[in-house]
Amino acid sequence: MSTKTFTQIGTFSILILVPTTLLFTALFVSEFLNGQSNLIFEGSMLSIFLICALTFYRIKITVTEKYVSFKMGIGLMRKKYAVAEIESCEPVSNSMASGIGIRMLSNGWLYNVSGFRAVELKFKTKKSVVRIGTDRELEVSAAIQEVIELHTKK
Repeated sequence: MSTKTFTQIGTFSILILVPTTLLFTALFVSEFLNGQSNLIFEGSMLSIFLICALTFYRIKITVTEKYVSFKMGIGLMRKKYAVAEIESCEPVSNSMASGIGIRMLSNGWLYNVSGFRAVELKFKTKKSVVRIGTDRELEVSAAIQEVIELHTKK
C-alpha cells in the first residue's frame, strides 16, 4: 500500500483567526508608532492569535503501512500512532460542544480544525480514544481500516 494523505483546510479557523490576527497587528503597529504603553498586551495577543492561526489553518492526515499520523497547521501539533497499536477506526460526528481545536473528551482527545466530522481511533492497549477531524471521514476510515487488516494478516 502506498502512502495516503488527506488534508482539510480549517475554514472556520481561518475566518475567525486571520481577521483577529490582522486586527491585533494593526493595533500593535498603531501603539508602536504612537509610543503607547500597551505594546505588551497587543504584542501578547498578536502572538497568541498568530500561533493559533498557524496551528489551526489545516490538518493533514497521513496513512502508511506502519503509521497513522497527523499534523496540524505548520506542524506545531503533530501525533503519530503505530498501526500495530490501533484496534479499529470508524467515522464519527462530534457534538457542537466538542468544538474546534484540541479538546479533552470524556473518553480521549479530539484534534479538529473545522466542522463536526472525524475518525475515531480505538487502541488495543488503552481505553482512551483519539478523534481526528476531517471532511473525508469515510475515505480516511477506510484507508486506516485497510492498513489495520493488512497488519493483522502479517
